Amino acid sequence: MSKNYHKDGKWIEKPYETVILICICGGKYIKTRVDQKRCLRCLGKVK
Repeated sequence: MSKNYHKDGKWIEKPYETVILICICGGKYIKTRVDQKRCLRCLGKVK
C-alpha cells in the first residue's frame, strides 16, 4: 500500500496500485473496461 499526502494534512492510504498498460499502437492506458486490450483512442477507431 502506498500513502499519499492530502491537502488538509491527513495521510490517505491507497489499497491498490494503478497499473499502466501498453497498447498495440504504443500508447499507454489504464484499463477501465473488462477484457480491454487497447487504449481508448484505438477503441474509438474500431467499428
